[in-house]
Amino acid sequence: MTEPPSRVCVLGSVNVDTTYRVPQIPALGETVLAVQRTVAPGGKGANQAVAAANMGSRVTFIGCTGSDPEAELAIASLVRHDVDVSQLRAVTDAPTGTAVLIVDERGENVIVVDAGANQRLDPALVSAHLSSTSYDVVLAQLEINLDAVVSAATSRGSAAFILNPAPMKADHGTFRDLLAQTDVLVPNRPELARLAGRPLPTDQDALDRCVGQLEFGGVVVVTLGSAGVAVYERGPARRPTLIEAVRVESVDTTGAGDTFCGVLGHFMAQHGDVTRAACQANEMAALSTTVYGAQVPAGLFTSSGPRPASAAPDRLT
Repeated sequence: MTEPPSRVCVLGSVNVDTTYRVPQIPALGETVLAVQRTVAPGGKGANQAVAAANMGSRVTFIGCTGSDPEAELAIASLVRHDVDVSQLRAVTDAPTGTAVLIVDERGENVIVVDAGANQRLDPALVSAHLSSTSYDVVLAQLEINLDAVVSAATSRGSAAFILNPAPMKADHGTFRDLLAQTDVLVPNRPELARLAGRPLPTDQDALDRCVGQLEFGGVVVVTLGSAGVAVYERGPARRPTLIEAVRVESVDTTGAGDTFCGVLGHFMAQHGDVTRAACQANEMAALSTTVYGAQVPAGLFTSSGPRPASAAPDRLT
């Protein structure tokens, strides 16, 4: 008998991305000429929802858009990827979120986001839905108003709560209560450093100190870019399992972290093994960089097993 699909709820942002492809990222005060311009759906929440749905989860998305043509483009992409948008609300007093991305020839990027309607998500609506609907995993980020994220964390019932603390706010004092409600925290190195109040970690000892400084009892999954992923399970030892990076010919790293989070949520909902799920997410995130755009086509993703873990490197690149 076939098992029913895992149920994942993604709470987050939905944007329309304008991407400029350039020979190199401009330095401060420098002007460069773009070789291409594209407009496509994005937003950290929407990207993660698409990734989980592409893997086969039954995904419901909670978020806000404006009442404008940009909303139509963003919603159409979610629907095309079989994401349930019944909990996506339109507001009239703010535009749909937008982002400007600059991507160089190596696939590296810089991003500026205007949150727009993403900041209008009603915490009461979030609580009402999650209190009445059962999920295996609830996944959230910080491109929306923090009170809505807190509402999700405290209303998710038996679901595992995964938090991607991106973009990390400069003042994270109010973030402590949210951490107490979080099961799995998924920062990259800069986000981890800001959370810990420490310099950017460049070796394993520094990474360990940052994680220890968090005073967080859940699982920490640190995405390290070309150095792979470090998974700190619960327990007193807190030594990480390092998952090696997957080598691919990258053309665009935009949305790779979102793909990682969405796939992690899918596999956590399936089997609950966070290290195994991180291995599987690591592969799919690497694969997502071989195509352009933040929301990858469903046909790119296939079933994948974990790659072997290894000892931690001396330096994180």
